[in-house]
Amino acid sequence: MTQMTKKLFLAAQLLLGLGLTSCGQEDSPIMHQRATTGERITLSVDFASEAESAPRAMTVSSGGSVLLGNRERLSDYDYMRYRFLRKVNAKAVFSQEATEPVTLVFYHGGKAYPVESQISLKNVNGHYRGDIEATLPAALSGVTRSDIEVAGVLGATSVDATTGKVTVTAPPAIVEGEEMQTMPMYFPKTALSASSTHLTGLRFKFLGVLVVMPVAVKAEWSQHRSSVRIEDQVFIPEEFTFSDLRYTESQVEVDLSAGGEPTLTRTASSTYVHTLRKTEVRSGDQPKTHILYVFPVRAEDPLWGEFSQQPNPVVYGTYYPKTSDAKLAQAHRKSFVIPRMPNEYTSKFEQGVRYIVYDMTIAYYNGDNGHGLFKGDNQKTDYSVFSGRDVGADGRRGW
Repeated sequence: MTQMTKKLFLAAQLLLGLGLTSCGQEDSPIMHQRATTGERITLSVDFASEAESAPRAMTVSSGGSVLLGNRERLSDYDYMRYRFLRKVNAKAVFSQEATEPVTLVFYHGGKAYPVESQISLKNVNGHYRGDIEATLPAALSGVTRSDIEVAGVLGATSVDATTGKVTVTAPPAIVEGEEMQTMPMYFPKTALSASSTHLTGLRFKFLGVLVVMPVAVKAEWSQHRSSVRIEDQVFIPEEFTFSDLRYTESQVEVDLSAGGEPTLTRTASSTYVHTLRKTEVRSGDQPKTHILYVFPVRAEDPLWGEFSQQPNPVVYGTYYPKTSDAKLAQAHRKSFVIPRMPNEYTSKFEQGVRYIVYDMTIAYYNGDNGHGLFKGDNQKTDYSVFSGRDVGADGRRGW
């Protein structure tokens, strides 16, 4: 896996594309304190001039272009590798003004007071700016404003009315060119102004990481005889994981109380096996770039606890023969896996970073010895293995 340490465009650029209700998830409603003090405050956010998006959905670009394949000789086998010729920052594209829900959490005296509000976004001479109008909770009546701190989250699923911890859920994965919904973000805890009800200088940041993964399917000449002809198959990538060490999660609880970068904790409903946008692909088709927005959590070994390890990116899916006979295709449908050799030690991915996962390639058939260990499926050990490595189908080297 190649880590792109370039930050994504300012998180504020993506605000226009966020919506709390557009994911279609059945989550508990947001709970919040009743705001009745009558003291109104305004929180202002500036947006980069590149912001260009439609509300509640955004077109996310990976930043990679011109995917080229190169056949390399490694020790005693060939390795078909695909890489982007050009890479720029990933970004989302907006188109109009919008009003979006936002969850605010006020802090004072060791207690948290969640409030539901909205952010109004306006385009001023090509520069997006947003204001959040809110009423302070009744419990904070009479408290000096400068003794109160506030943090905010866009894309919340729910919030704990007592602790102020906010639950966020990853949006459905896409392939490049499609729209993605609700990429949760936050602004860190900041003290209110003592002299004004207007607080400026806030900036939303990403809670998650953007995983960019080009998947290429193209049969290559092999020095080994193969019982499966890739050019005669239809492939559907369905799931992706960085391994059962749980580097990334689909749902986390966000604790903003300490200030700065929040603490993310996986929820009981979370999974580390991420569903991909299911699309059929055949040998020679244009490679598809899958894009996921997931949440980084520190990897832990069940025996040794927190530690640095090498993530094992893996794609699981199904394939079947090309045929106009639907019953025949279904009868011969099988599961496959694309394993990838790890090459980097880490215990946690950084928030707000793009990670490009290369070498998810179907160029050679490597036998039927693949297992489901990396997604917690310890019983199934007969996945068909495909990769960019021309190592034959002897049952060991393909994995």
